[in-house]
Amino acid sequence: MIMLLTTGEYIFGNIGTKYMFFRYFYIGILSCLPFIQTIGQLTTRDYNGKVATLYTNAYGNRDTIFVFNQMPQQKTGNLSLKISVLPESPESQDPDQDPESTLYTFKWYKFDNTAKNFEENPFYIEDDAESTSQTDLEQGGYRVIMTYLKNGTPRDSSFVAWLYMNPGFDFRLYKDDNGEVIWNHKTCGYTDFIFDSKTVQSSFKYYNISNLPQELTFDNKITFTMKAGNDSEMVTLLLTLGDKQSLRDYDPPYEDTQYYFRAYDMFGIEKKDEIMYVTIIPYVTDITPSLPETDPTSAPVPVKFTWKPYNVTREYVWRFGDGDSTVFNLLEGSVPDTVMHTYKTPKTQGYNLTVKVTSLSRCSYTSEPVNIKVDPPSLDVPNVFTPNGDGLNEFFKPNGVSLRRFEITIYTRAGKRVYYYRGDDLRDWEGWDGRIENSGNEAAEGVYFYIIKAAGWDEPATRNPQAGPYSGVVHLYR
Repeated sequence: MIMLLTTGEYIFGNIGTKYMFFRYFYIGILSCLPFIQTIGQLTTRDYNGKVATLYTNAYGNRDTIFVFNQMPQQKTGNLSLKISVLPESPESQDPDQDPESTLYTFKWYKFDNTAKNFEENPFYIEDDAESTSQTDLEQGGYRVIMTYLKNGTPRDSSFVAWLYMNPGFDFRLYKDDNGEVIWNHKTCGYTDFIFDSKTVQSSFKYYNISNLPQELTFDNKITFTMKAGNDSEMVTLLLTLGDKQSLRDYDPPYEDTQYYFRAYDMFGIEKKDEIMYVTIIPYVTDITPSLPETDPTSAPVPVKFTWKPYNVTREYVWRFGDGDSTVFNLLEGSVPDTVMHTYKTPKTQGYNLTVKVTSLSRCSYTSEPVNIKVDPPSLDVPNVFTPNGDGLNEFFKPNGVSLRRFEITIYTRAGKRVYYYRGDDLRDWEGWDGRIENSGNEAAEGVYFYIIKAAGWDEPATRNPQAGPYSGVVHLYR
């Protein structure tokens, strides 16, 4: 037995008698009748895509939905059917007929969406042809019945295809006359990009020809992307069609940024648009402290801050972390390049400086903290110095950190005072040069006793230097 091979629905005998209802009976008859093998398929040209139907026809194959885009220019549908006849086995061949020259009758039927079935009368008939085609077809379903007579016995085959005239869609961003995001679509916490996306038809309805009138739907999904500036990352999502839809960006940029939008469907129709976001978000970067070159963490610590503010159009507040702050209203002045502050009170873990900036839209930003360390008071006293003029270790000078008062008295072993100094900042004192009472007389080599009184910057400013554990001896060598 030779089977009939096509991609459509198969009918034996009169049109409308479906093969599926007589499957086993039909196979039995075919085994007794001389038969030919044919291959055919409804095809088209200039289409933009195709989708298989959800249903399967009598042989378990799926019919095809051909898509014709109507944008940027309109297209009409077309279908063609060509039948190929394969050689029969020698015992079934008819010596009076050449299979290569077999001709057919083709009848074209349009699907009636109201009746939920193919129309009874064909809209086109083509006799004695090897192939058939139609142009300027509308959207919908089409069936072609091929009829072939062999020894007076009819052979019928059915081919079905659907045409979807994809109308495309409109995509439009709402923006002002300058191509920018409209002012009331911007807030401090997010930006709303408002757009319209419309189409005449986003779904195509067709019918299960094996189980009429079952209605099926094919959805032409539209994908939507958004990219900010030169950022390689983009937002991608399926687009829901409708008026005044909103895509909300919860991370509005600190700089003016061009946004690029692209929408495209499954068959290559694409729409692009772009919009400028003029930022209302202030920002601060590169807060850099400049500390003293000598004893940079010894109180008092004067610090010079440099910074880079962006979109600071209202005010900024420097909170230095030690209880002091500086507020500038920029409606009355300009943004300075540097800010000065002196840290006086020692703090082991340091002070966290932050800067809060505010824009005219009253959006604010607070910088990441910058830590400024101020060491607690300490005193390190050497036990030897050599004031011999060689430039090395010429002075006896304790190393003090964060001291606000300092007093030192130096005595001989006999208890005679040879030197005294009192000051507010140890960094201003050069040290004892080994001369008696700042005179030209050099003190003799030997052992000298000292008593130091000091107060740190962590003590009240009114307190006088207090006697402490800072007493000892120093050796003078020449």
